[in-house]
Amino acid sequence: MERQGLIKKHILKLRSGRKCNLKFELIKDMTGLEMYGDIPCLPIDYDEKEGERFLGEESDSWLLLDDFVKNIDKICTNDLDYGDVDYFNKSKCIIIKSWLEERKKDPLSDRLQILYQVLEEYIEKAITLGTGVVIGL
Repeated sequence: MERQGLIKKHILKLRSGRKCNLKFELIKDMTGLEMYGDIPCLPIDYDEKEGERFLGEESDSWLLLDDFVKNIDKICTNDLDYGDVDYFNKSKCIIIKSWLEERKKDPLSDRLQILYQVLEEYIEKAITLGTGVVIGL
């Protein structure tokens, strides 16, 4: 129950208008993870068997919002926006992987290259594991 409270507090913080930092979470094993709706939540003190987490900066959220989200929301039928968290399952990860491969053919800023490299690594692992990736802006 305590963990569920922390999850809700985190989600409320994201929606409260405070600064939000980008996060990517690779879900390796959903067994025993708390869920917030259909979004699996890695605990703060997660085990490496459960997943991996990449934490970026607030400016990263804006970079992805401008370049990634407007395209991915259309092709994955998601509604990710600044301050939101969403889960992309294996089938959506396959779609994102194709989009990333095409997107990387065009010039990218140094920071966007790094972010897409991390995301692509997580996406590929999720596809192999049959799980997914949580993206928070």
